[in-house]
Amino acid sequence: MGEWVVTTLARVSAIDGVAWTTAPFGDVAELVELAGRCLEADGGLPLAADPSFLQRRWAGSEAHGIQGRDGAGTLVAAGAVRPTSGQAGVTFAGMVDPGARGRGLGAHLLDWGLSEAARRPGQVTVETESLTAEAEALFATRGLRQVFAEGVMRIDFARGVPEVGWPGGIALTEWSAEAAGRFHAVYEAAFRDRPGFPGLPAAEWIADVAEDDDFRPGWSVLATLSGRDVGFVTAADGWIVQVGVVPEARRNNLGGALVAEALRRMLAGGGTHAWLDVNVDNAAARLYRRLGFEHRGRRARYQRAA
Repeated sequence: MGEWVVTTLARVSAIDGVAWTTAPFGDVAELVELAGRCLEADGGLPLAADPSFLQRRWAGSEAHGIQGRDGAGTLVAAGAVRPTSGQAGVTFAGMVDPGARGRGLGAHLLDWGLSEAARRPGQVTVETESLTAEAEALFATRGLRQVFAEGVMRIDFARGVPEVGWPGGIALTEWSAEAAGRFHAVYEAAFRDRPGFPGLPAAEWIADVAEDDDFRPGWSVLATLSGRDVGFVTAADGWIVQVGVVPEARRNNLGGALVAEALRRMLAGGGTHAWLDVNVDNAAARLYRRLGFEHRGRRARYQRAA
């Protein structure tokens, strides 16, 4: 991406007592600790505190970071700008230690990120895996509008998993190389009418699913009714990844039965809980709550208003 310019926003701030430097995050251990404290306070995507997740998004070769440290040298604020995956533009993410909030550090981070991102061509995106009301209000003051948001939900298996009956005549097929194309066909039929549907080709979608190290083919099933594939669920270690039902097979509890089946298989495999993400505009959130999932936060993306 070429060299980044260090702006005056990265200077030591005498007002809040935090020293700001632009430096790469060579060791993500401090980021992991900071992200963990934010996740505990705010909820959100649990992967946000995973070392490999942070390494890819915050410490990659094309990422440019800013670090804020208190008088004891503890990392209390961090931000990073990186190229947006799959499209022209850049993405900024930031986080502030819960114990250091209310002092303008978040605004300082955001202004730095927007200033640095504006030096690059393309759309500027601001992402958060743990959206708070305070962050939402701050984004609005900078002319940012929400373009994507998902609720993060979790179910614990301490009381078992929900029992949901299948519609009559349903047959199940586990994920396999031979059946993967059928899963993709149902994915297409279930989601093609939704705004922003990416329309991934079969080979790309199948690779995205199957090449995830945590993917569990034995927990991922395809539902067939009267010889026609009508629904599917894909699952990974601790996650319901995706659930889809073709339009004409909806409203008969098939989606709930598919999720319950995956959860039952997770429990049998030694799982203790499961997470999922659901778009805030998706009515399926009500289904997941009925199944026992609880809200654990929200993740979102913002862009400059037109």
